[in-house]
Parts: sequence; C-alpha cells; structure tokens
Amino acid sequence: MSGDEKEEYLDQAEGDRGTGVNDPLLEDIQQAIIDLQEDRTAELTEQAIERWRENPDAPDPLEILQQGLTAGVKTVGDKFGRGEVFLPELAMSADCMRAGVELVDPLLTEMDLADDETAGLFLIGTVDEDIHNIGKNILVTMLKANGFDVVDLGVEVPNEEFVEAVREHDPDILGMSALMTMTMDHQGEVVELLEEEGLREDVKVMVGGAPTSPEWRDEIGADGYGDNADAAVKRATELLEDIRAEPATAD
Repeated sequence: MSGDEKEEYLDQAEGDRGTGVNDPLLEDIQQAIIDLQEDRTAELTEQAIERWRENPDAPDPLEILQQGLTAGVKTVGDKFGRGEVFLPELAMSADCMRAGVELVDPLLTEMDLADDETAGLFLIGTVDEDIHNIGKNILVTMLKANGFDVVDLGVEVPNEEFVEAVREHDPDILGMSALMTMTMDHQGEVVELLEEEGLREDVKVMVGGAPTSPEWRDEIGADGYGDNADAAVKRATELLEDIRAEPATAD
C-alpha cells in the first residue's frame, strides 16, 4: 500500500468512526478516549452499563464496546498512523480503553454471545519488531465475546515463534497484526515458514493492521483479512465453517 493509499485509507477509516452511532453517551465515551481521559472513560462506561441495566432497549455491553470504546481508540490509532499523535498518546488511549473494557468484559460473558457451533481456537500475536497491541487486544476481546478460545502471544513475536506456537497449539486460525509498513513483511514470512514446515494446510491465516489490505492478504497467500475487529470476527467464523466443511467435501 503506497503512502497516498494509506493516507486515503486512514481518512476514510476515521470518517467511518461513529457511523450509525446516534447515542450521545457512546459518543462521549469515544471522545473521552480521544482526549486521553482514563477516569472519565471508566465513569462514562459505568453510566452506559447502568443505563442498559435499567433499560434493556439501551445500547448493550457489546454495543458499548464496539460503538464507544473501540471507535474511540481506533480514532487515536488512525491519528497515530498519520503521525498526528505519537506512541505515548497511543499507549494512553489503550489505557483508557482498558479501563472501560474491564467493566464490559464480565457482562459480555454473562450475555452468552458464544455459538458452540462456530467457536474454535484462535492463535494471535503482533509480528516481530512491532509493539502495537491496541487492535490486537480489541480483537481478542471480541473473539472471546463470540465464544472463541484465544491464545495471545503478545507483541514483537518472532516468525519462528508463530510457527512453533502453531505446532504446539494446533489452532484453527492464526492471526497476525502489524501496524507499520516496515513490519508487515513478517506476515508473509510466517506464511512461507508454515509452508516450509508442512503446517500451512493445518491452519487458516488471517492478517490485519493499518498497512494491510485484501490485496496484501492475496499477495502473501493468507486466508482472511479484517479492517476492524467486527469484520475480523465475522471472517474468522466463516473460516471455521470452511474448516468444518472440508471433511465432508473430501468424502
């Protein structure tokens, strides 16, 4: 993805934040994260939760996560991608989101969003030389909320560690995140290593992060791509359906 293409992508992504969100409280949660106000993020999230408890028609915990917390932190991530904010601000926005997620997480479990027919094992990590974890952490939360078992390898994961983890855990899906164009090549290198080790046919591979795209997915031979956590969960579910259909197809 060229510099101009990336800029256009980030502009579009930020323009899409909050699309369809007409709730002032969720917009306030977004803004609290953009303003790097951790205590206020937690306070507003608690208010949104209490409102939902009193009124089931109000946005539920999943909507609070997606339309409030996630939208806010992704806006900061877009600004980071354009060089408008720097790593300290990015880290602070992650702390803000975490303060809200800690309140929402237990409720997502109570809502029983999982579908036993589609849940599987998802192995995930941020590629080598890349400390970015905001998008990865959002996806981990969303995957768990949708019933996936998740093994999180963390950040700056060496290529060989991804391969060894695939061998050890035998996941249904391997997800790799990259924030910077200088680190995204590791995603392709891991796919190549999986092929060399005879493991590629045993696992579906998904990629994500600001510099990635459907074209990049195709170029490196991955199976899935998501430009946001919700899209990534949907694609992961589709890949699981493909996996479970394979034995029947072989027969």
